[in-house]
Amino acid sequence: MDMGPILFAKVKNMKSKALVNRKKVLAVGMVDSVHFARWLEAVSGLPADFTIFPSGPNRKIHPIIEKLTSSETDAFFLSKTLACLSLPIWVLDRLFSSRIRAFALWVTLGLKAYEIVHFHEMQSGGYPLSRLPAISLSKSKVFYTPYGSDLFWYQHHARHVPRIRKTLKVVNGIFPECARDGELARKFGFEGDVYSAIPAAGPFQFQKRHLPAISSRSKITVKGYGGKWGRAIEVLRSLERVQDGLTGYEIHVTSVTSDVDKEITRLQSTSKLNLVAHPKFSLSREEILSLLSESKFHLALSTSDGFPASLFESLMCEAIPIQSDTSCLHASLVEIAPNNFVSTQDWDKVGQIVLDLHADSEQLDALSEAFVKWAEGQVITSDVFHRMIANAYCLTGE
Repeated sequence: MDMGPILFAKVKNMKSKALVNRKKVLAVGMVDSVHFARWLEAVSGLPADFTIFPSGPNRKIHPIIEKLTSSETDAFFLSKTLACLSLPIWVLDRLFSSRIRAFALWVTLGLKAYEIVHFHEMQSGGYPLSRLPAISLSKSKVFYTPYGSDLFWYQHHARHVPRIRKTLKVVNGIFPECARDGELARKFGFEGDVYSAIPAAGPFQFQKRHLPAISSRSKITVKGYGGKWGRAIEVLRSLERVQDGLTGYEIHVTSVTSDVDKEITRLQSTSKLNLVAHPKFSLSREEILSLLSESKFHLALSTSDGFPASLFESLMCEAIPIQSDTSCLHASLVEIAPNNFVSTQDWDKVGQIVLDLHADSEQLDALSEAFVKWAEGQVITSDVFHRMIANAYCLTGE
């Protein structure tokens, strides 16, 4: 038997492995977050091994993360013990100011030499890192992906500002969602690198499809977040005020939280609105894209937001966005239709904005075309995203 080809293949394989420096990355984030999950999915294929550290609190592991850790075991690892304990740890850390998570991070960093530590979201992911002794991160380069509330919301809370400043001191590089968060980081003393803007969920992955004309659509999609930051209840009450003008519209509320679900139940029995509730995690991404492709409007209000993936997807699906101006918005996007990006004091007028736009089909067509053109110019493909991350991480083989 001629062993030459086999030996040559083995040597070639050894050389190729040597050329690819697979760096060890500690990725810190909320394991039930669709944004963190999609980011992890997007870095798949890079010459790096990712250990996922749950920043908490989470009640479940996102299906995308479960899939990655079961199908790509060489590239992604998640301690199920830490994932299960993240909620009680988070509860205890309310009393101990992130010290328990800091201890868990200290242990994790001591077990393996991580060249990269990349945390997503400041308060759960970043604060514990700021409590570590300097030597723990001395051999790691630290990256930060802000979420919408991190800097924009918490800058107004005096007790958080010193913690934000302290956390930013351990950060080497930031991937903001827009100029706003880079500027806020500088305001709080950040001296590292501010990289090109990337959505928290990673690249914009979208295949253009044949879509029904905007004028023929009879659905409205509402982002159904309530709680501390989401304001779906305000949207629904504003629609209730103009309900007589919304006859014929089917209003779909996605990712519904418990407080919003109660409001929907009330409106279903007391109003004329044709409401369809979709609980959190009940729709796949493809199903949401399909829904947005059939919607004339996409309504989303929040007291603090990054550049929402749902906003970009609504633009690419040619749905007209009506969005709170508290999002991390690009100035060139707002210029297309300033009235569609609504300030807090005007949230009660969202319903009237819908009616005004509904009444002018020519304006709707022009806005839809302008928004799609803008979105197409903002697309970040998977290849471009890989290059951006690889360059920042100093990965070889890319």
